[in-house]
Amino acid sequence: MRAALQSSLLFPALSTFCQLSVRERELLGGLAGPAVFVANHVSPLDAVVMAEALPARYRHRSVVVAAADSIFKRKWEARLAQVTVDAFPIPRGGGARGHLDYLKELLRKNWSVIIFPEGRLTVTGAIGTFRKGAAILAMDAGVPIVPAYVDGMYQVMPRFRRVPRPGSVTVTFGRPTSAAEGEDYDAFIARVESMVRMLAGPKGVEVEPSGASRSEGPTYWY
Repeated sequence: MRAALQSSLLFPALSTFCQLSVRERELLGGLAGPAVFVANHVSPLDAVVMAEALPARYRHRSVVVAAADSIFKRKWEARLAQVTVDAFPIPRGGGARGHLDYLKELLRKNWSVIIFPEGRLTVTGAIGTFRKGAAILAMDAGVPIVPAYVDGMYQVMPRFRRVPRPGSVTVTFGRPTSAAEGEDYDAFIARVESMVRMLAGPKGVEVEPSGASRSEGPTYWY
């Protein structure tokens, strides 16, 4: 049902204002199992964009991590997110360990996870500091992380805009990577953040100020 909704309703609706192109998707051809897909977080519609950008074999067997106190505050919005992109709620400000354990189990059952490791939407459009939740999942479940950079969604629909503005959006994938010998969670996620910034080119140099998103509350990725 989710695949049918995506192809017949969700993605066509997105295409009415978002001209999406995907780069370097062929780098995912060598993936043989599940993965943790990470990307910068610039728009409430990032989950839809990432879902469409993924190859079908991952799109139809992935969950999207979302803050429990955002879209899950309203039952209709929560149900829509769950039905269309299989959104999975993570609480902010503590209590996320049980949810992480459940996601690890999904990874072991050949499901993939889409995460925005900044833990909150950008205010300025710059990439914020990545939290280590994605590294915990990948390292503990023994799966690679696939970095991606979403470009253009900040212009189409940032957090402060209710109606999207037509524009072009590009998702660029990086090469899948696993933790190196001796890397801990912090070192691994820092390297993944560097990879996403490299995919962003000059736009990856600027860093989102730590207090810019304070109105959203604490992040949920440690």
